[in-house]
Amino acid sequence: MTLTWTLTICTYNRPHFLVETLKYALQQTRPPAEVVVVDASDDWADNRARMEAEFKTEWKTVALTYVPAEVRSLTFQRNQALGLATSDIVFSLDDDIYLYPDAAEIVLDVYEADTDCEVAMVTGKFTSGPYNPHATTHHADALSEEPQSKIKEWVENQLTLDNHFVPYAEPVEMSPVPTSIAHLNVYPSGLINGGRTTFRRKYAEESGWTELLRYYATHEDSDFSYRMSQFGRLIVAPDADFFHADGNEGTASRFRINTIRVRNLLALHAVHSPNRVRSALRCGASFTKFMSLYLVIDAMQKRVSFPTARAYAFGIAQIPLFLFLPIPNFKQWYVDLQERMYGNRYKS
Repeated sequence: MTLTWTLTICTYNRPHFLVETLKYALQQTRPPAEVVVVDASDDWADNRARMEAEFKTEWKTVALTYVPAEVRSLTFQRNQALGLATSDIVFSLDDDIYLYPDAAEIVLDVYEADTDCEVAMVTGKFTSGPYNPHATTHHADALSEEPQSKIKEWVENQLTLDNHFVPYAEPVEMSPVPTSIAHLNVYPSGLINGGRTTFRRKYAEESGWTELLRYYATHEDSDFSYRMSQFGRLIVAPDADFFHADGNEGTASRFRINTIRVRNLLALHAVHSPNRVRSALRCGASFTKFMSLYLVIDAMQKRVSFPTARAYAFGIAQIPLFLFLPIPNFKQWYVDLQERMYGNRYKS
């Protein structure tokens, strides 16, 4: 079974990263059938012209769809891009994610071996820098062999997506890999980081990204992969290398970013939770744990205002507002709150 794949990218005022991301995607041992870019920039047409000219030869065999964002919002843009994709598999990448030359081939091997479509998502591994497409060994494998102290390993395990995200229903089960792909170098995954997301398009069309998280959409990737886990397994293919160029140039403070994180999580529970008392207890326990953990981390990193710990303390105080105070038309209320507090990141 041979499958096709689409690369979808949402971007905003970062053509210098986008051109590199497209270059490495188009040089894959199995190139995409199409590329879909949803650009929220004011000068999106200039960006499109640059990309068309930069890869003039490649667009003869790879279809390009480059459109302006209907709404300047990561979740809206990702849904817009998904709606334009036509391939079996979608790679939904940030605009600063560089694929190693065989990454797409390794990921597609997993989907193609999974003939019963038991796998909903496959991800690779982020590598250490600098990006080297000619490396003969996978950086991810080398990293996994580095010795770590037990304390460092424990702290890193606590800071994973799975631990930060509190499910509003049942947690994701790390089921054994399907027998059809057991011969491959893969293992079960928890929630998947949005920067290295690939998935079966038919499942994503039923799930999509929640547009409740409109602006600085922290937890949107956790929520997306959590809901995708209801359709099939989440799998890691560690030999598929992804490099994050780290183009996050935002000026939002640590306190603001983590305040958005806890609010987004509470908003998801307010909309989706079948038991708000249980959600309050789960979120309260999680926020208390992270407040305690970040008290130590903030202190060790000499952040004397304890911004992350304060954000989680603020999250505990916000639980009654989000989960028990009757708010008419909660979804619109939360969108308006985000507009007032974070919408200016899209305004010049």
